[in-house]
Amino acid sequence: MKRNIGSILAGMGVLFILFACFAFMSDKAVLGFTLTKWETIVPFLVGALFLFVGVGMLNKVAD
Repeated sequence: MKRNIGSILAGMGVLFILFACFAFMSDKAVLGFTLTKWETIVPFLVGALFLFVGVGMLNKVAD
C-alpha cells in the first residue's frame, strides 16, 4: 500500500515540477493558467514536497 501511495506522490511531484518549469519559461498561459515568475514558486515547492515524500515512502518500504 505504501509503495503505491509513494509512487503516486512521486509521479505527481514530477508533474508539478514540470508544470512549474514550463510556466516559468513561458510568457503565455500554460494549461489555462497565467502565472508570474514569482507565482511559479508555489507549484514547484508543492511538487518538490510531493516528490521527496513519495521517494521517502518508497525507501522505507521493505520488500
